[in-house]
Amino acid sequence: MIRIVLIAAVSLVLTACDAEDVTQLMNTGKKTNDLATLEVSPKQYDRGAILFNNNCAACHGEQAQGAVNWQKRNKDGKFPPPPLNGTGHTWHHPTKILKYTINNGTGKIGGNMPAFAGKLSDTEIDDILIFIQSKWPVQLYDTWYKSNQRSIKEKNK
Repeated sequence: MIRIVLIAAVSLVLTACDAEDVTQLMNTGKKTNDLATLEVSPKQYDRGAILFNNNCAACHGEQAQGAVNWQKRNKDGKFPPPPLNGTGHTWHHPTKILKYTINNGTGKIGGNMPAFAGKLSDTEIDDILIFIQSKWPVQLYDTWYKSNQRSIKEKNK
C-alpha cells in the first residue's frame, strides 16, 4: 500500500500539481477546496495513468500536453490532439460529453481520435478521466465541477 501511495505521490508531483495539492491529495484522498472535491484513490489514479499511457499518450502526449498548434487544422484538414492537462478545452465539457468523445472518437467533428467503445470499459474511462482531472489546477477543476453539476441537473429535469 505504501508503494502505491508513493507511486501516486511521485506521479502527481511529476504532473505539475503544486505541493499543497499533492499533500492534500495524499493525506485525504481528495483534491479539494471550498467549492468541489475530486475523489481520487491511488488505485484509480494508477489504473488511469496506465490506461492513459497505453491508449492516449501516443497522441495527447505523456504529460497530456497535446499537440503543438492543436487549434489549427493539419494538412489533412483534421485538428491535432488537444491538451488534456487543463491548458486546452477539455475542462469545458461535462462528464457525459467527455465519455461520449472517448467512446465515439472525434472523426465526425474534425479530429482523428479513434472510438474506444468496446475497447475501454466504463470503469476504465472513469479511471482515465480521474487521471486527466488530477492534472487540472484546483480552481479549474472547481469551474468544471460546477458546470458538470448544472449539466446533470438539466438532464434530470
